Amino acid sequence: MQNECSLPYENMPSLRRPEGRLAILYDQLTSPKKAVQALSERRPFGLAFFVIALSVLSRVTAGLIAPSCAGTFGGVSLFVLLCMGQLIITLVFIVIAASVYHFAATNEDKLGDVRVLFLLIAVCFLPDIFLAPVAILTNGLPVGAGVAVFAGVGVGLWVWIFVLQIVAVKNYYEISGGRSFLAVILPFILMGVLVVGFFLMVFAYIMISMKNILG
Repeated sequence: MQNECSLPYENMPSLRRPEGRLAILYDQLTSPKKAVQALSERRPFGLAFFVIALSVLSRVTAGLIAPSCAGTFGGVSLFVLLCMGQLIITLVFIVIAASVYHFAATNEDKLGDVRVLFLLIAVCFLPDIFLAPVAILTNGLPVGAGVAVFAGVGVGLWVWIFVLQIVAVKNYYEISGGRSFLAVILPFILMGVLVVGFFLMVFAYIMISMKNILG
C-alpha cells in the first residue's frame, strides 16, 4: 500500500493535505516531505520571498543583539543596510544553489523545474526564524554561556536547513538520499575549490614577486 506522504498533493486525502500557506510552513518544520509535495504542486512563489524576508530579518536582528555583538546596534540605517546586503547574498546563493542542485539531480525519469527548486530551497530557510528569539533569550545569560548557547543553536539550525534541502531535492527529483546529499554538498565543494585555487594563485604571485625582488 502506498504511503499517504508519497502521494501527489492532489491525491492526498483531504485531512492530510496542507490547506493554506501557514499549513505548508508548519509542515515544512514538522513534515517536510508533505511540504515539498504541496509546494511543487501549488507553486506559491510569493511564499518563497516571504520566507526569505523572515530569514533575513531574523538573521540580521540576531546578529545585532547576539551576546557576542551586544551594543553594536547602530540604528535604523545600519539595520536596513544589513538587511539589504543579507537579502542580496541570500537570493544569489539560492539562485546558484538551485542551478547546481538541478544540474546534479536531474535524471531521465524526472527532469524537474529549476524555478520550483528555487521555491523549495527558499522555504528551507524557514528555521532561521528561531535565530532572533534565541539571541534575545541568550542576551540575559553570562557572555560566555550566551555565546556558547547561541553558537550551538546557530549550528543546529544550519544543519536543519541543510537537511531540509536534502529532503527537498530527494523528494522533488525522486532520487536516492546519497545522490541528493551529493547534489546539496556540491556548491560547497565548488566554493572550497575556488577558495583554495584563489589562495594558491595569491601564494604563487607572492613567491614570484619575492623572487623578482631578491633577484
